[in-house]
Amino acid sequence: MANIIDYVLWRGDFTFDERPMNKIDNLIFCHLSYLDMTEPFLVQESYTIAEIWEHIGNRAEFRILTSDGKDIKLLEVCAKSKRFADILVTDYEDNTEVRENKQFAAVTFHIDESNAFIVYRGTDDTIVGWKEDFMLSYCKVPAQKQALAYAKRIIAKNEVCYIGGHSKGGNLALYASAFLEKDEFSKVKRIFLNDSPGFCSDVLDTSRISAIDYKCIRVTPEFCIVGAIFEPKITKSYIVKSDATQMMQHSMLSWQIKGTEFEEVEDHDVYANALNDLLDKFIEKMDNLNDRQAFVNSIFDTMAEDGAVTIEDFTKKGPAAIENVLVSVLGENAEGLNPLKSVRENVTGEFKNSPLWKFWENKSDGKALLRIAGSVLVGILCYKIPENLIEVVFAILIFGAVAYQLGLTGYHLIKSKFNFYKERLRVNISIILIVIYAILIVKDHALFLVSSIILGIFFIMSSYHCALKVPSCGENKLAKARYLFEMVLSFIFGGYLIVSSDVSLTWYTMSVGSYMFFDAIFEAIHLYRKRKGIIQE
Repeated sequence: MANIIDYVLWRGDFTFDERPMNKIDNLIFCHLSYLDMTEPFLVQESYTIAEIWEHIGNRAEFRILTSDGKDIKLLEVCAKSKRFADILVTDYEDNTEVRENKQFAAVTFHIDESNAFIVYRGTDDTIVGWKEDFMLSYCKVPAQKQALAYAKRIIAKNEVCYIGGHSKGGNLALYASAFLEKDEFSKVKRIFLNDSPGFCSDVLDTSRISAIDYKCIRVTPEFCIVGAIFEPKITKSYIVKSDATQMMQHSMLSWQIKGTEFEEVEDHDVYANALNDLLDKFIEKMDNLNDRQAFVNSIFDTMAEDGAVTIEDFTKKGPAAIENVLVSVLGENAEGLNPLKSVRENVTGEFKNSPLWKFWENKSDGKALLRIAGSVLVGILCYKIPENLIEVVFAILIFGAVAYQLGLTGYHLIKSKFNFYKERLRVNISIILIVIYAILIVKDHALFLVSSIILGIFFIMSSYHCALKVPSCGENKLAKARYLFEMVLSFIFGGYLIVSSDVSLTWYTMSVGSYMFFDAIFEAIHLYRKRKGIIQE
């Protein structure tokens, strides 16, 4: 299997005059844009690739999270090849400004006297760089504006230009190309988008992509996540095979080639597609741009606390730093807003607009009666068959989940004409569920242990929610007494399940029964008082 290093070793003895610019050359230039060239460009304004290698050599640093020895090897073989050694490198810019939330880097490679390749660096290893990526979901980012200005300046000095980039660099290339004036865009020969996100339709007019589509080439790996964010619809698109696993396929050094072509696959990985669907739904539910901004700020501002600049700085802080980020995302920000509030409200709103919920909502007394009857029935069953009920119920529920997943998998296998490769995600989930079910049923006390854990969580969470309801009861003393009583009762049951080493099956089944009886009594009193007009809802 060959990558871009193998390509240079094989193709490196042909100049660009002998073998014109192609898709694989694009990958090489885009990867070289990650090279930190700050030191040599402090001395002079232009170098050949060979001169950069002489100046930096094995001290070369690539500003990319996946950086390893292969990056330096690529620079070395390019510098020693006939094809790349004399390529002139100019207009290097590297500008990171934390206060402006901007990470921008670009460089121009002069293929010959007439043809220049403008390359924008993708996301580097800085926290602000990653934050700017996420900012694409709610605003134009500062790097996009600078990318357009950079393109205009370089195009003005050259006859023909290629524009490209990898990851966020591809997004910058897309943005700059889409906003060029007509006479400027006429000089652009090709636009290369390498596993890069598109435009958020809430922020930018995506029809601008259609206008430049005929000059675009889009390349994504089989396991594509970054390039699927606001996925740009490009006619000439390639899905390339990679020798890396999952997210590591984002690295262009892992992409496989045959000669001057990509080693292609038919479709993106099914696991990547499932993850992308989940991300799309999450972004769709967070439809308020201010909430998206609060969400992004809560993550990356927390990561940057205590002077952390790079992702490595953050990870060195250990588990406590990750916990801080989770608390920040799940809790309220400095303005008292929860960034995930709109997601929760949209999901709840969709459910409440469903016919089933509307029918249920219009039958408030019926709901109360059903709840009372259900609580009494469960309570009776818990006292009548305390040694078997809980385990049987959990066994039935787990069996139902397994049966549903098997049926769903079978349906999709039949629909795909038993294409097990395409449906391997569903098949793997089914296998996992079957194994879990077998372990719970066959292994001694496994089902008892799992059900105990679930019930312990149920009681403790119930106690917590009752405590939250107490302040909202106002002058309703009975409601306050109910929630206080259920809070204490739930906490005792849950606490005992968690800390006791010898909880019997009979004891915790009867605990559930007692809880359900008390709930039925309180609900019946509440319904009676409501019908008598003593309380209003």
